[in-house]
Amino acid sequence: MKNHNLYLWKDASVISIVGTDAETFLQGYITSDVIGSPPSTLLPMSITDIKGRVLCSGWTTNYENGLDLIVHSSLKQTIELFLKPYIQFSKSKFMDTQKVVCHSDRGLSLWNSIFLELKETNVDLEYNDQKDEELSTLLTRHNFAFIQECVSGKFLPQHLGLHLANAVNFDKGCYLGQEIVARAEFRGSVKKKLLQVNLSSGEYKAGDRLMDGSTLVQISASGLGLAVGKTEQT
Repeated sequence: MKNHNLYLWKDASVISIVGTDAETFLQGYITSDVIGSPPSTLLPMSITDIKGRVLCSGWTTNYENGLDLIVHSSLKQTIELFLKPYIQFSKSKFMDTQKVVCHSDRGLSLWNSIFLELKETNVDLEYNDQKDEELSTLLTRHNFAFIQECVSGKFLPQHLGLHLANAVNFDKGCYLGQEIVARAEFRGSVKKKLLQVNLSSGEYKAGDRLMDGSTLVQISASGLGLAVGKTEQT
């Protein structure tokens, strides 16, 4: 029997990490502060490389003895391979999971009445293009760049506005790339910023360079998108 309140979000995938030090391990690789984060909530986050460039963005949610990362489907394998050399020295591991991310009318609150739910299987679940488009538009209107493979590793969190989306904590301890991210913030050397753009539907895709020199990082079917461009010089 099909559940008509749940629909698969095709752009999102789940990475599950379990172990006695799962929180501590992940704390060293994400830009937000996961320690003590309330259970069953969505915490915006990103993972940066040693140069401070964002490899992925998304959310994390914790539960007893583990955490789930919600990342763009195009980056699931990339992020697992990135973390693999480090996780083997911890008391945590990747859990082979069939979890999927669903649009829902309850569960993990994204914004106000917008919810996501993680399910163990995709049996009897369907995709819904309208739900996907609505969420893509909502993310864009809230200036949340949900990074996909074609723009991974190209921008600092500040270029993507992630520090304004509660995905960066400048008071937490060290994480990979933290020194560069902090230096850019406190020395005022961030020369790019996130911009909302309105483009012709269907003519552009993420990764495209626009006429003004900015780089498109996200676009919905309606043509509403997010691009990274230079800050205005004063």
